[in-house]
Amino acid sequence: MRATERSAVNLAENLSRDYPQVIPEAFSNESKERWATDFKILLQRRDIILPRDRELVGQIHSIKKRVLPSGKVSFDAERTNKGHADRFWAVALACQKERGTDKGRETEIGVRVVG
Repeated sequence: MRATERSAVNLAENLSRDYPQVIPEAFSNESKERWATDFKILLQRRDIILPRDRELVGQIHSIKKRVLPSGKVSFDAERTNKGHADRFWAVALACQKERGTDKGRETEIGVRVVG
């Protein structure tokens, strides 16, 4: 595990100790595929309204799906000086939390992201 990954895990664990609404998430190929796919469905159904923000839109479009030699799917973006599509993943995770998928139940939602 890289130092940045360890510090993110420590941050999530520390925050979840003091704030029960904080839920640490593991960024695996499987979880990122679920988040990206669910987010795309929300966009296609127009169940999410996003701010007119070029940087966020650019990050959404920067996410690329590729098939790995193992046959598994990977969703990722190139690292830039503004991050690694961090805002995209934050919105996608917020949509998951809002849907309640972290508790094993799914509900229909309409999400508004105010910028």
